[in-house]
Amino acid sequence: MGDRKRNDIRRESRRIVAVLALAMVVCFSGATAMAQSYPPPYPRKNAKEILQNDRVNVWDVTWPKGQPTTMHEHPFDQLSITLRGGTVRVTRLGGDPSEHDSTIGSVAFTPKGTIHMEEGLSDVPQHKVMLEVKPSIPEQVQPAGSVQVSFRKGAVKLLENDRLIAWDFTWKPGQIVPFHEENLDSVTVFLEGGTLRAVTAQGEIRDTARRPGDVVFTAHRAETHTEEAVTGSPRAVIVQLK
Repeated sequence: MGDRKRNDIRRESRRIVAVLALAMVVCFSGATAMAQSYPPPYPRKNAKEILQNDRVNVWDVTWPKGQPTTMHEHPFDQLSITLRGGTVRVTRLGGDPSEHDSTIGSVAFTPKGTIHMEEGLSDVPQHKVMLEVKPSIPEQVQPAGSVQVSFRKGAVKLLENDRLIAWDFTWKPGQIVPFHEENLDSVTVFLEGGTLRAVTAQGEIRDTARRPGDVVFTAHRAETHTEEAVTGSPRAVIVQLK
């Protein structure tokens, strides 16, 4: 074999090695990108924790104009409840930005695993309560009372899926909610304030003042009681956790 032919073979071998090395780098880079992890949405600036237990994490969140969040991944299913409306730009991983408007009392569900970033566009920041719904399995029980919270007269169903049911309800003066108890854990987020009077089956009377943004967790099998607005007309989104 001549020297020229041997040199040609060496050059071709080096070229093949270089191509294979480049392919490995590209594959490794692609795998790294696919395996990239993103931080959870909370804690972060402009988000304050309100409540945490084995069923939910609850956050009070605002989106000041011109302060985008980092790209993040939701580790839990999430329901948002709007306390003050506004517009937020949302950019999903690999997608184009889209603008989302909300008004007081509106709700939106974000599935676990969603990856996106958010940026407020309103001069007055959008304000929401965010419920991260944990994957615990509640005990199913039948209510002993005559009605459940979901069947309050005048309650409007906003959303239902396999994780939760969300209702919009207003307590009006002079309208007593009959004795009831819940067969599911629930989270109540008040949109408008006032004073509620609860009367237990034992005759105990309790007056509780509520303000917009108050959040109350109620475990299933809670006491049986009636409810009535004694000042104002409190309004809330009541979320039953399945």
